[in-house]
Amino acid sequence: MPDLFLDKTPLFEARWLSVSTATSRDDVLLRIAEAERRAEAALEQLGRTLRQGGIPASGAVDRDRRIDALLALETRGIPASGTAADGAVERVMMEVGFRKRDLMPRFHELAERCRAIHRRALAVARDARWALMLERAAADPGGPSSPIQGTGTRYVKSDRYDARAARSLPPDDRVRADRFLKRLGEDPVPPELELSPLEGTALWGMKAGNGNRFILRRGELRGVACFFVEDVGPYPDHEGGRRGALAR
Repeated sequence: MPDLFLDKTPLFEARWLSVSTATSRDDVLLRIAEAERRAEAALEQLGRTLRQGGIPASGAVDRDRRIDALLALETRGIPASGTAADGAVERVMMEVGFRKRDLMPRFHELAERCRAIHRRALAVARDARWALMLERAAADPGGPSSPIQGTGTRYVKSDRYDARAARSLPPDDRVRADRFLKRLGEDPVPPELELSPLEGTALWGMKAGNGNRFILRRGELRGVACFFVEDVGPYPDHEGGRRGALAR
């Protein structure tokens, strides 16, 4: 399902750079500029598709499928597209650029532009996925599945958490996330966990290690105020330090 997005509007196609050593210098420059324009247009189309709900999310099951599809797009589809774009530019650069050496800087610019477009595409997919995860945590909150933990800030895992973590994270990352979660119970909460409310929601976010983040909500269990841990998933930095929807 996620690769369907790139099948319909690939972020880069080798045919956009169909030039040869016989192609004039000016025509090569035109083809490079056209390839950049098409790649930018493909990124915009991908963003529109995701904003318009390219994968239906009419209920809890559909929402889960859409989150899974976006995660696959982010971790497999877009990186594969980026690798293919790198290879396409390098092949043309080797065939044409080394015979028209004054064009080499322009090929390098094209390669970097393609990488930047794919980084932006990763951020778009991530943010769309994260918005759905927040929606899921708010619309389908779980009950406690563990005793209250922590001597300072108290927390419990919800009965939704384990299934959601298994869908989002590989085993090693789930172990790492549990280690980070235990630190939530310290008094005071370590500032490096970055526990903070998520803007525009009633939910909270916190580091879960290796670029992953927890989604939590405030609640009460047996008269004790605590956090319910609802979800966890990747929130990698694709934007050079910006955290997008998680920015405080």
